[in-house]
Amino acid sequence: MLKNRKTVFTIASDLIFSVAGLMLMNGMLQLLINPTLNNWLGENAFGNYQSIIAVVSIMGTTFGVAANYSRMVRARDKKDTNGDYNIFLAIISVACIAVSAGTLLVYKSFNIAHFILLTVLMIVTVLRYYGDVNYRIKLNYKGFFVYYAIITAGYCLGLLVFKYISEQWMLTFILGELAAVIFVALHGDIFKGKNLLVRSPEFKDSMKSVGILSATNILSSIAQQSDKIILRLAMSGEAVTTFYVSTLMGKVVSLLTTPLNGVLIGYLTKYDGKFTKKMFSVFALVLLGIGIIALFACYIASVIFVKFLYPDVFEDAKQYFFLANAGQVFYFIANCLMTVILRVASEKYQMYINIIYIIIYAVTVIPLTISMGIRGITIALLITNAAKFIMTAIVGFAKTDSKAKIKD
Repeated sequence: MLKNRKTVFTIASDLIFSVAGLMLMNGMLQLLINPTLNNWLGENAFGNYQSIIAVVSIMGTTFGVAANYSRMVRARDKKDTNGDYNIFLAIISVACIAVSAGTLLVYKSFNIAHFILLTVLMIVTVLRYYGDVNYRIKLNYKGFFVYYAIITAGYCLGLLVFKYISEQWMLTFILGELAAVIFVALHGDIFKGKNLLVRSPEFKDSMKSVGILSATNILSSIAQQSDKIILRLAMSGEAVTTFYVSTLMGKVVSLLTTPLNGVLIGYLTKYDGKFTKKMFSVFALVLLGIGIIALFACYIASVIFVKFLYPDVFEDAKQYFFLANAGQVFYFIANCLMTVILRVASEKYQMYINIIYIIIYAVTVIPLTISMGIRGITIALLITNAAKFIMTAIVGFAKTDSKAKIKD
């Protein structure tokens, strides 16, 4: 009994530190950094910044998170090495050069300074998303909190640099991401050792794992982030700003996905007991209940906080609060459930779900955005993310049994 209480306390403590770290960083981002940039840049330029950051986020959440989660899963059997994952990250860093150039050409804002800054920002963002695995493998969530506190401090310093030293907004984020990478390089283990870029005998299997997760994540990331890109290309920077503001509180909730999933996967990969259909069903229903409560909380919070943080956009955004936040909440609970099925099914099932997800996204988001504008994209995202939750629940229930083994 005492042992069980200690375990519950440890998990709760880890979750608090994990959530606190992410909420500190993202709270600062949503409550200080972005409102300040909106005020300094103006509504149109702020929308352009959001659409470019969306591309950076796609790279980070696709490849940085894939390497992170792959290493967590393979660390269970001690089949992860620094060299294997660093080779993968080096390849992705080279790919960032091409993605940066392509992004700036599409937005017709290419120049050498922008290209260098965007490439650096993209690379350090990928490394930062990967870097917290140093703490999650060890279940060191106090270190995890410090990691994100350093990012937060870097963002704040970067905002001052943007205001008083340089007019390049990307420096705001480069300083935060780079500070975290340097911190984990100095105090962690993942960027140390003699074999930093040396393949291990497990290289092929590790790359298969990270490749499947990358393919899965890129579909999900594109669907999650391309709304801003589509709005920017189809309408304007102002439309991006209005949509961003209408989803603001829901995005705060969806940001819990990363810390919660980090704790979940950390403990699920170390759990050797039975994981039954009943357990999975209860988990899915609890998530759905949390989502419904969160939706109404987000709507009320939007009415209160958006008016204060973005008074110039509030009147345009308020009509979309409920639908926009509903889409974000379903994104949150669907992705939490996606992490759980890694415990009961192989990575390929995530890829299958996300292939269907991106198909639904393509046939709803693009036409509805073109025909109905911002309202269309909020309806489409709600349909898409709700469908993902339902698909994940069905797959998870079907693949769960009483043997607690990874299924093929």
